Amino acid sequence: MSYNPTSSDNPIDEQSQPQTDDHSGTEAQLLDVVAMPLKGRHLIEASAGTGKTFNITRLYLRLLLEKKLTVKEILVMTFTKAATEEIKGRIAATLREALLIWQQAKDNGNEIDSGCDPVYQYLFNSCDIDESLALLKAAQLELDEASVFTIHGFCQHVITQLAFNSGFAMSLNLGNDTSDLYLEAAEDFIRKISKSEDEFRLLAESGWHTPDRLLREFNASIKSTLTPILLSEEDIEAACKKQLDEAPHTSLAYVKSLLQSVEDNEGLLVEQLIKTPAHKKERPQELAALKAWLRSCVDEQSYYLPPPEAEAFVKGNRYARNSSGVKEILTPVKDFAGALKKAFGEKDKALGKVPVFKLVVEAIAFIKSRVEKQKKQLGVIDFDDLIRMLADEVVKPNNTLVPELRKKFPVALIDEFQDTDAKQYAILDAVYPNLENANERALLMIGDPKQAIYRFRGGDIFTYLKAGRQADYRWVMNTNWRSVEGMVKAYNRLFYGAPVASNRPADVFGFDIKYNPVEFTPKAAAAKTPLIDPAEQNSLMKSGVMKSAVMKSGVMKSAVTKRSPMNYVSMCLDDKESAHIMRRKMAQWIAQEIYRLLNEAHFQTANGGTAPVKPQDIAILVKDRTEAGAIKSVLQQKGLACVYLSDRSNLFASAEAKDVLRLLNGIWHANDTSKVASSLASPLWGYSAQTLIELLYHEDDAQWDAAIDKVLSLRDMWLQKGCMSVLLYLMQDSYQPHADSVERALTNYQHLAEVLEKASTTHQRPEQLLDWLNKQIHKPESDEELTLRLESDSQLIRLITQHGSKGLEYPIVFVPFATGYRDAAKNGNTTSQIFTYYDEEKQDLQMQLGQTPQAIARVQSESEAEDMRLAYVAVTRAAHRCYMGVVPLTNNERSALARALGVGGDGSNNDWSSVLNHVAEEDASHASHIDGDEFEEVYNGFEQEDELPQLTALQFTGTASEEWRLYSFSAMSRLTTVVTGQSTETGAAAEKSAITEPLSQTLPSVPVLQTIRDEEVYASDTLMGEMGSIDADLNSSAGIESTVSKNDLRFTLEKGASAGNLLHDILEHSDFSAPEWEETGKELVNRFGLDEKRTPLLYEWLEETLQTPLYPNTQLSMSDLPLAQTLREAEFYFPMNDTQWAQLREVLATHRQNVADVVGGEVETTPQLITAKLQGMMHGFIDLIFEHDGQFYVADYKSTWLGDTLDSYTPTALFLNNQHHLYDLQYLIYCLALHRYLKNTLPNYDPDVHFGGVYYLYLRGMHPENERGEGVFYTDIPSSVLKRLDGIFASKDDAQQGDSSSNAGSSHQPLEQTSLGQQQFSFDDE
Repeated sequence: MSYNPTSSDNPIDEQSQPQTDDHSGTEAQLLDVVAMPLKGRHLIEASAGTGKTFNITRLYLRLLLEKKLTVKEILVMTFTKAATEEIKGRIAATLREALLIWQQAKDNGNEIDSGCDPVYQYLFNSCDIDESLALLKAAQLELDEASVFTIHGFCQHVITQLAFNSGFAMSLNLGNDTSDLYLEAAEDFIRKISKSEDEFRLLAESGWHTPDRLLREFNASIKSTLTPILLSEEDIEAACKKQLDEAPHTSLAYVKSLLQSVEDNEGLLVEQLIKTPAHKKERPQELAALKAWLRSCVDEQSYYLPPPEAEAFVKGNRYARNSSGVKEILTPVKDFAGALKKAFGEKDKALGKVPVFKLVVEAIAFIKSRVEKQKKQLGVIDFDDLIRMLADEVVKPNNTLVPELRKKFPVALIDEFQDTDAKQYAILDAVYPNLENANERALLMIGDPKQAIYRFRGGDIFTYLKAGRQADYRWVMNTNWRSVEGMVKAYNRLFYGAPVASNRPADVFGFDIKYNPVEFTPKAAAAKTPLIDPAEQNSLMKSGVMKSAVMKSGVMKSAVTKRSPMNYVSMCLDDKESAHIMRRKMAQWIAQEIYRLLNEAHFQTANGGTAPVKPQDIAILVKDRTEAGAIKSVLQQKGLACVYLSDRSNLFASAEAKDVLRLLNGIWHANDTSKVASSLASPLWGYSAQTLIELLYHEDDAQWDAAIDKVLSLRDMWLQKGCMSVLLYLMQDSYQPHADSVERALTNYQHLAEVLEKASTTHQRPEQLLDWLNKQIHKPESDEELTLRLESDSQLIRLITQHGSKGLEYPIVFVPFATGYRDAAKNGNTTSQIFTYYDEEKQDLQMQLGQTPQAIARVQSESEAEDMRLAYVAVTRAAHRCYMGVVPLTNNERSALARALGVGGDGSNNDWSSVLNHVAEEDASHASHIDGDEFEEVYNGFEQEDELPQLTALQFTGTASEEWRLYSFSAMSRLTTVVTGQSTETGAAAEKSAITEPLSQTLPSVPVLQTIRDEEVYASDTLMGEMGSIDADLNSSAGIESTVSKNDLRFTLEKGASAGNLLHDILEHSDFSAPEWEETGKELVNRFGLDEKRTPLLYEWLEETLQTPLYPNTQLSMSDLPLAQTLREAEFYFPMNDTQWAQLREVLATHRQNVADVVGGEVETTPQLITAKLQGMMHGFIDLIFEHDGQFYVADYKSTWLGDTLDSYTPTALFLNNQHHLYDLQYLIYCLALHRYLKNTLPNYDPDVHFGGVYYLYLRGMHPENERGEGVFYTDIPSSVLKRLDGIFASKDDAQQGDSSSNAGSSHQPLEQTSLGQQQFSFDDE
């Protein structure tokens, strides 16, 4: 059964009645949440308003308490981020409610309230009470980790979380925008094709000869996984013949009847048309040609164009006034000849396109291949790749991913399943088997085929229908908890296609989707607050027109046709006008009706009082921006404010964005008078026009000096606290708005401040941030940031697209242009060249290049079916009342409303007026037909009775810690103080000195944000100080014989960060086992500015680096590591709560001594830190993580120059350099990050078995001839060190718990993509 979202006294329905369901092999039953088995595959059809999300929460509760699954094990998947947040919120509310009821029942002697939710009663009585309480509390605590994802989020989670034990490469970056890659590939193709004049001309004739046009026309096929079908000449000929064969007035059987008619009546034709000598000279031959032409078609069972003589004989002017029967004989022949010529013309046009389509197919393949190669090289994937990669992986025989997913997610609930596609379903199909193989696994697919409206973004209704055929159980939810009785019955009548009582439904939705009428319940939300409208009262009606009625403030002014829950408003049916004029007229009628409702109608409240209809109770649903514009302009003219909820205005296109750019530009360039002057003109400074004139003309030097001082102080604030602080300060201190829309301007300024603060994490220097903002303003599509909705918008009439309204509900709904129709086979005014449709024979989607009648008809039928589903979504948003606008727009008879009502079909009474009158007269239709052509504009305003609430500002009474900050290794190293003199003190002595040494410095008050690759220290860096000269003197050992010369590029390449970044970036994007240096490094080398002659030397050096033995394992080198066994630039976070530097210093000192015992060399004293404890988050990027022989290693590249010979890079020298620059602290932090990650993701992880250690690779010293480990620093990290580090960085609670938990690990999702594109894994240790 389907449960009431608001009622708790619904009896459990033990006997579920079968429902009509022709698109499934399984008979559907009414949903019974309590009785349905929790295994196998279930398809739950939830019609609009039937409480789908409510029942999802009840099923979730059963899975928690009956199957005892955790929130991590129950996979909930939907299709938008907003939907995931809503489901999470509903689950949280259900858990809170259930926990309260369980506790109350336990306190009440284990007796649960008999009036509460039947599912609660069932679970309370069938599950152990104490265990249920424990499970509910655990679920609440773990809800942040619940597996609630969008489909893309789920795929990303799987690909990253299971990167170590799946077939995916470990180094994959999610790129939100790969459009540049496609554009570059298209440019390359056009460049290639332009070498052939003939081929380029072919593209140019079709207008596809530029990269932009080529991508715009064929974007769908380029980004689709479908291979485009290129029609051959034979295919086109066959399609033409098939079209003619199947049409009733062109079939060969029909041609035979035409021939028979001509032959049988030849005497009459001769008598009537061959009379005069002039006739006898030509017409006998024309008649003979006509018969010969028809005879050839019949005898050869083929079609031929009529010869000119045959066409001449059937000319209409010869027999137009002849009443002997000749006209009846020859007119069909003439029409057949015309249809034949039209079909052959279209065929010839299609044949003419074959050569250019061959080029298009080549272009699509070229661009796909080039982009795929680029993505692979860059390690980048986009959202579509996520699904494709996972789908391809799970269908491989004997893959390891499916068992892992079944173990990780035993049960999946898929919300809005009608929006899925074939690839997405393939994943579910592979992971969740049918009942006979399900064990205790379950797949619950919840959706409504009547609401499948997202075909344009990949939704595939045929996948839903296929899943229905393959389901073990099918359920339906048939009680509407949203709308009043009249509204429910009205849309039952509309989408049943006939009076429901007739029991003869029409095929309204097509493709075997049947409409089962839904039931009304008096407990529906809207039924508790009925709409009271004088125009709906029968007793006040005479002949359908209201003469008078009493209203709140006296006598109702308007005389109107009766209103019903469903109202069909017709206009211009007898006198059609232009579409623009008809839209304006409908908008004017709607404006007056809204005024009438605001003045005359009200809602009856539960306590017996009344509440007026308010603007926010009304929604107007449109199909596109054109319709929205027509409505909005008229409403504004009439004084009715509305908000277009589907508006996607870009923040960076706003005036405020340009103003902020000028403002910040002037603040940063304080020495540039012109930029400062431009900045001061911003309303954020608050200067009046007169003051600005005085400032700019320097009429008062003191005033100018004061302004410059303020600019400089804000510049300092920017450097210390970020640009967000600057903008917020100005908004609070001096902002003077220039325009009327103050709320919009303030909202945009605040939004820009937040966006800039976020961007500053990746564009840290002010110049970088200003450059980034400038690019967003001049190329806003590069990073679309939509303007925020204003708070005041919530009080206005809603204007929203029908697509955007899905999932929402409104008391009163207007669909102003319900008779609109768009031909899906057309692109503008021309027929499209590419057709994507479902092939019933192949049971799969097809993408066809080129027109055929069959493809055009199929695309049109699929689109018309979706139009009907969109109309269903629109109408079912209405809780109390719906208005459908009926105007004779182009092809209105093909609109969804026309087809649902049977307008334009065979019969004399199927015009709009007749049908609408007939429906309005039906007893159970709950509909009215309103003639909108003549109406009186009675109202031009309405009284707002609500008093404005008194607003007060909340006062902040908490405390804000200045100690919490975001740390990185680089940031920590800057906070160290180098102790002069050498010492090897460890343990208590080191800790004591750390505690007793006075701290002469304090931390800066601004958090350190370090979100780029951890810095490598170079000789020019201030941190090295006097130690910079030591690096070159570490080489005391005798020279090693080698082919390497001190003039080699490895020693002569410039020192510093640029060279380091070049080497890091090339290695990051290379497959060590099969490097393609030229392809990977070309752009990077060009950017660096390396001489072309030296580039091959760079690649030789990198090749030698890959071949260098990774000492002490001389059998292993980087070239032995396949791409799939590596993870590049892995980003991590973990929290620090009162982490004591003294403890960390002690671990570091002990570790240094242990390393010295192995590799030799002196131990340096560990430095002091200018703070005793660390609070906040540790953050960093690990250059390389790799797996070899079941062990995992941390590796980092160093381009540090230590000398001009290989013997300058012995492990001892590297050890000393590591100490100088605290690299050993760096790798200990990295090791802890990897240790925690493996503890979370690797089954049966044991650091003594699985943790391999650390490699620090000094690239300048690596060479295949090395026999003593030159250039390679390796150290083992014992599990005792890892556990000690784990304890130091643990939170207070964790430190008390110790290491007792075997799954201590992430409270966040590991290996998530960041906006930078690096791999990110984020975790705490429980």
